Parts: sequence; structure tokens; C-alpha cells
Amino acid sequence: MPDEARDIDCLTALRRLWEFLDEELTDERMEEVRHHLAICEDCLPHHDFACRFLAALRHVRESQTAPVTLRTRLMVRLSEVGFVRNRE
Repeated sequence: MPDEARDIDCLTALRRLWEFLDEELTDERMEEVRHHLAICEDCLPHHDFACRFLAALRHVRESQTAPVTLRTRLMVRLSEVGFVRNRE
């Protein structure tokens, strides 16, 4: 599909949202999520929230840095509760 994005469902779009915002998806998948967000009124608020959340994190990050021990504990805890970074 050279010029058309494949239609994806909301669940797929939301699963890929964070990687989309970090531009970590393939060009094809980036376009699929972009296309879905352009036509789906239900998913767009999730995108907007994620953008505001990331902007707030960037703002805080500029002025404060968490100690390495805190970041390590946080990542360990996230892992314990099942957080797995999904790379598609």
C-alpha cells in the first residue's frame, strides 16, 4: 500500500501511541497511527493527553533530575507489576 495507510482499530492505535509519539515505529506504522488519529474522535483525546503529559515531563526534567537510585527502583517496580516496553 504505497500511498494509503492500512486502517487499524482503536486498540492497536492506543497500543502504539507512545512509540508513535517517540517516533519509534516503522514509517508504515507511523502512518497507520497518524491516519487513525486523524479520523477517530475517540482516540484523539488519548493522543492529546499523552502530548501534554510528555510536555510536562520535559518541563520538569529541565529543572530537576531524579537520583539514579530512584530511577532504578522505579524501573524495577514497574517491571514487577508487568510493565514491558513493547517494540513493534
